[in-house]
Amino acid sequence: MKISVAMCTYNGEKYIKKQIESILNQTRAIDEIVICDDGSNDKTIEIIEQFQLENPKLISLQKNEVNLGSNKNFEKAISICDGDYIFLSDQDDIWKKDKVKKIIQYFYENESLEAIFTNGELINDKNEKFTEISLWDSVSFMEDQLKNLNDLYLHLIFKSNMVTGATLCIKKEIKNLILPFPDIKNLHHDEWIAVIIASRKKIGYLKEDLISYRLHSEQQIGTKLRIKKNRLKNNHLIIDHILGNSIPKSYVDHRRLAKAYYNNYLKFKKFSNNQKNDSHFLFKEISELNLELFKKCNFSLKKANPVFYIFTNIIDKIRGKRQLHKQQTV
Repeated sequence: MKISVAMCTYNGEKYIKKQIESILNQTRAIDEIVICDDGSNDKTIEIIEQFQLENPKLISLQKNEVNLGSNKNFEKAISICDGDYIFLSDQDDIWKKDKVKKIIQYFYENESLEAIFTNGELINDKNEKFTEISLWDSVSFMEDQLKNLNDLYLHLIFKSNMVTGATLCIKKEIKNLILPFPDIKNLHHDEWIAVIIASRKKIGYLKEDLISYRLHSEQQIGTKLRIKKNRLKNNHLIIDHILGNSIPKSYVDHRRLAKAYYNNYLKFKKFSNNQKNDSHFLFKEISELNLELFKKCNFSLKKANPVFYIFTNIIDKIRGKRQLHKQQTV
């Protein structure tokens, strides 16, 4: 069995040393690290080449002649990897020492799985954990509400992508299913992989924090986390409704749910119209399902409070939102 790491870099001199060291110091050794650099003009290449001198048979460095962007760079890195299991890696996180060991063990215990993702802690520029909010909290992954892999799939396609690529490991045999990544605006490689594999009911997860996921100071950390905290309760209710664990009772509940369905209808419709992969039917199916659920939810809105329904519909028309003949988002 061979284990690969697909890492993408771009001007990562500040943090990449810590990341590569954490990968090299795993309790379950890595067999190859494929690094695709997207045109760094800082000391990133110099740092990588020093690691290459120390680990000549382990690290492969590919220098892109032109900047490919994150999606296509990861596509290239994954395509080059030769391992039976391929771990995706950003340039600025830190892996826990037993990350590889625990994920590979979970694959052994669940042979049908094709991809596994994990939780993580959030760290700052100084490598310090600075909040009790987890990575899953920050992406609104309500794991405690899931009962099975079908619920995981519903969570993914109806609410949000909660699979962070930096925590993801995939099996070699799914490369032909996920590559090439379609060139669609705002579609990230991890969401593409997650939707494809979740639709096959073959994606799993580990609750443990197996990486330290870095948030940079320039990301206005405090503001973003404060917003996430305020949204957690609402997101929890939406997921609860989507999974059928509760029934929307108020007008506000129906309204939030309708927004979620409509946004997903637009998103997957765009994916379906633009992507050229064999999985074209998947996005079209998801889009149409979200549209039907939006229409049902919209009908429930009218029943719940006819006056508010008329008023909000007028406001939506003025703003050009949730109009089925247009392509605006909420």
